[in-house]
Amino acid sequence: MRAPSAMAFKPTHARTADGERNAKKGKHSSYTTSQTSFSRPASRRVQAPAPVVDRREDATIAFIKAHADRKDKLLVSSERPHLRVRADAMRSLTVPLSQDGPERKISGVVLDAYLELLRRRQGAEHGKNARRVLLLGVEEQDWLEYLGSLPRTDEHLTDQDAADVAATAARYLQNDMVFFLVNHREHFFVAVLNFAKAEYQVLDSGNYARYNGVRFYEAALSKIRDGVRRCMEEAGRAHVAGWRVRLEPGLPEQNDESSCGLFALKWMELWDGEELARSFSMDDVHAFRTKLAEELVFSELNEMQDVKQEIESKMTYLRFKKHSSS
Repeated sequence: MRAPSAMAFKPTHARTADGERNAKKGKHSSYTTSQTSFSRPASRRVQAPAPVVDRREDATIAFIKAHADRKDKLLVSSERPHLRVRADAMRSLTVPLSQDGPERKISGVVLDAYLELLRRRQGAEHGKNARRVLLLGVEEQDWLEYLGSLPRTDEHLTDQDAADVAATAARYLQNDMVFFLVNHREHFFVAVLNFAKAEYQVLDSGNYARYNGVRFYEAALSKIRDGVRRCMEEAGRAHVAGWRVRLEPGLPEQNDESSCGLFALKWMELWDGEELARSFSMDDVHAFRTKLAEELVFSELNEMQDVKQEIESKMTYLRFKKHSSS
């Protein structure tokens, strides 16, 4: 984590058409292969997922595999919202469970793209309690950690930063819950700023508290909470800085080394502030990995019609090949 200083890294900002701050891809947007020294939960036996039966999912995975090493091949593209997902970023979705490891871990680029689909589906409602929620990707972590690393005086804020701080606070306070996608030491989990319960709720499939105690999450959220404090002070809600971090017990756990990002998306889709709208299993997560690829490519947001057509042709070929061999 960065030490607080006036020379803290500042994520670059772009503004959308409606003036909302949108941080460009930062350090948390993709995995690295660097080794870390923290204690990890012991590996458990990995169960093979149920076979994929949807032909379009099969064809999508086959298409991604064929272009997996291409950094110039756009598979998902949208202007509003601004999305760019290239073939190499989706390669992890095609790696089989037998090769479980870093290459299967989902990048922040793919996670952020799927969050756009969740936002569209959910609108202003989330879960059975119809609460207002805000789903935020990894770029928000960069912004909050930047704010949290600055000295606690307004003189270190530029006019633009000050305006963005005020806008961030207003955006958070319009919702009952704010979901943060957190990447800490190559592991994704979700932190929920729950205004009704006055706490940060941690949703994690890895259960690192079992081996590291709450320290793992306190370290992961330290600068994020400092950034939230900065924003809330601007809105006259400084007491938010003192809200506790609470680990939610009894959640589904991963039994592989690479599905934490997929679980994070499930938390953001299903958590209503008190419980999951429905339960799910590890097999469901394995199936979701393939389904996610198909959903992204064939979503209404994706303007890459030629990619969709190529995959549809691939689907027809696979169906014909299967029929001929039977």
